[in-house]
Amino acid sequence: MHKLAGLAVVIGASGVAVAATGGILVSSVVQPGLWQLRSLNGGGPPLSLCLRTAEDVVQLRHPGRTCSRFVVTNAAESATIHYSCGAAGYGETAITAETGQLINVRSQGLVGQSPFEVAYEGRRVGACAVPRRRR
Repeated sequence: MHKLAGLAVVIGASGVAVAATGGILVSSVVQPGLWQLRSLNGGGPPLSLCLRTAEDVVQLRHPGRTCSRFVVTNAAESATIHYSCGAAGYGETAITAETGQLINVRSQGLVGQSPFEVAYEGRRVGACAVPRRRR
């Protein structure tokens, strides 16, 4: 546990610095399930993601990488998270929950040596598919 500006901060198993109460607060608003993210930059088809929490959209340009994270702002309706993935790059992502089924995600940073800036509108479209078990 670390002290940061008078707040108790814990580095969780995911490497996210969060208030001692748990993950980012906007995750309590965002409903888990299947989400479709539509680019507001006018590029490409929508992304479909199975979200457990709002934290699942933090590293959209660095998927699957183990990165250190620092929560810059943490409120019930929005959060800003800075993350660093070493030589793979870094980013800063802002998540705003309009409702439990509608979010806005803005992220910018570097992937390798290339800058990026993306903006998405995300809508919950249903439940995540349950994998079928083999017999």
